[in-house]
Formats: sequence, structure tokens, C-alpha cells
Amino acid sequence: MFFNDPYQAARDLVSLRRAHATRPEPRPADTPVDAYDANSEALHWAITCADNSASWPRDPEQYRRDALREGARHPLYGDFASGITPCAFWPRGAEPATRVDNTVGVLVVQNQWDSQTPLPEGRAMHRALRGSRLVEVRGGRGHGIYPDPGSCATRTVTAYLTSGRLPADDVKCRS
Repeated sequence: MFFNDPYQAARDLVSLRRAHATRPEPRPADTPVDAYDANSEALHWAITCADNSASWPRDPEQYRRDALREGARHPLYGDFASGITPCAFWPRGAEPATRVDNTVGVLVVQNQWDSQTPLPEGRAMHRALRGSRLVEVRGGRGHGIYPDPGSCATRTVTAYLTSGRLPADDVKCRS
């Protein structure tokens, strides 16, 4: 579930609450688990936690304080993103960050308000990839940008995909 539209998010949360209230009994222990779902969840946490293992607070009290603060600041979503995750207990990564030595031009496309890849991380990726160009969508929300017919970002990405040539400079678009 992605929270790009707060009204849709509220409807989704109500649906989840109703589904939870009428949820069937738990599956018996001998019922096979869907391996794709289980691996997908494990992979998500491995990437999320290990990539930034040094930045995750280890103290559960820190998460409680963050949740209280964020709940007061944001009444609609409250402490949604402040809860403790497996990352608080994930082992610190032993491997240094991968150094990218690219020889192919890369087009980095980034919404300003992307909840999965925040703008500072998109800009950092752009700096890390030598010779890349950044398409930054000011006011853009959510993780998906392409295709959005007629948008500046879609025109730029389509030109890159069809010609193989990067724009001469970074591109700033409006949502």
C-alpha cells in the first residue's frame, strides 16, 4: 500500500481495519508459506537495514520519542513511519559501500516527495554516478514518475530511451 493520496490512504486504512475485524482464523502451522512473499519481505529488510545499518537507532526509547513527536506534528499519519523495525536489531554491515565506476551515462529520475527514495538520496545517487543527469520533479509525490503522458519528466525519459542520449544538463520539472 502506497500513501501518495491521503484520502485513498484513509480509505485503505479503513478497509484494512474492517478486514482485520473479520479476519479468518490463523492458518495451521503445517500450511505451506508462499516462498515469494516470504523472500520478498526478507529481501526488503535486508536491503533497507543493511544499506544504512549505522544510521538506525538501536535504542527502542528513541523510537518511542520519535513516534510521540511525529504523532503530534502529523495528525493524519501520526507516527506511521516512526515505529521500530527490524533495522534496530540488524547487525552492522561489515562491507563498505559499493563504489560505482560507471562508464555509461545514467538518467536519474526523482520526485521531490518520494517516500521510498527521498530527494536527498536521489541527488546523492546523481552525484555518485559520473556523467549522469538528474530529472527532478518539483512537487512530485510518490515513487512512480514514468509514464505520465504529456509531463516534462516523461518527455525527457522517453527522449533518453529512444535516442540513448542524455539531456545536455539536469532537468527540473513541475509536477
